[in-house]
Amino acid sequence: MKPAKVTRIVLLCAVLHNMRRMWGEPNPDVQDDLDEQPDIQNFDGPMDGRGVRNRLIEQYFV
Repeated sequence: MKPAKVTRIVLLCAVLHNMRRMWGEPNPDVQDDLDEQPDIQNFDGPMDGRGVRNRLIEQYFV
């Protein structure tokens, strides 16, 4: 995205947030996804590119 478009989106989010507060709307429920993170095991072995790639594939996609 272009910086001008991103700036406009952030500005509009701030305006909507302030309108919600001005009208006394309650805060929306936000789900925290931090508890759903997979256990990441430390890699103990040679750090060649092929091995790292295979380890990532095994850990996240198999």
